[in-house]
Amino acid sequence: METRDKLFTEKQYLDQLTKYSRRSKQLENSIDELLKAEKEHVQLYSIPNREVLNNKYNTLFGCKLNSFVTKYSMGEDVVKLRSDYDDLVKILKDNWTITGGYVQMLWMLSIGIMLDTDERNMRILSNMIDNENVSDALYDFLIKYRLTDWKRCSDTVLFPVPYQSTLSIISNNNQSKELSLQKLEKYLKKEWYRGHSDCSWHNDHKYGIIHDGYWSFESGALVKVLGLDDSSLKGLPYYPYDMVHWNDNIK
Repeated sequence: METRDKLFTEKQYLDQLTKYSRRSKQLENSIDELLKAEKEHVQLYSIPNREVLNNKYNTLFGCKLNSFVTKYSMGEDVVKLRSDYDDLVKILKDNWTITGGYVQMLWMLSIGIMLDTDERNMRILSNMIDNENVSDALYDFLIKYRLTDWKRCSDTVLFPVPYQSTLSIISNNNQSKELSLQKLEKYLKKEWYRGHSDCSWHNDHKYGIIHDGYWSFESGALVKVLGLDDSSLKGLPYYPYDMVHWNDNIK
């Protein structure tokens, strides 16, 4: 298997997946215990079971999402990742808030578009965003690609660094796809990674302990939505080319 993110070896990724799998199983067992206690009206902790459950689900989602990204970085067949994505949506449902969850939701929307996930999944995600009353132009643009009845239409992004540049990529597409592609390439080369310097995963490859992979999933989604020719982006760091083109040869 050829790795897509070369900053870790296949063995390092495999070892990491083993740890994620073990942790996910522990969390799932704990969740089952809590669900049983709730059904029997038994309080297990000093805080309400439901609050503990929400925390457990959030942790499980993070663990599963990290595993998903690790598998992609390792070189896993993208077709096999589609069922993993469905599981992520199920875990995230009713357990997401915009507080600390902006990037996670952006990844879920973007990956869903690239993987051609079904409308049901997109509606689950969009409903969570609507319930949180989130106004974000990038969210709106991606959702409208799949759900034409989406009503929100913001003209700003919640996190201008680095996502403000995506609005320029989108707005220039009507005038020139070449210009949009140029701006996207600049975004990938000079803005995306630097713009996430405050994220916990930034530069984690340097420590050799844990590294899921660095991927600008929204860039792949924008290419698909805008209909850009991304042949010049193939092999460019952070660009998920294989996820954009996973079904090119599937009939």
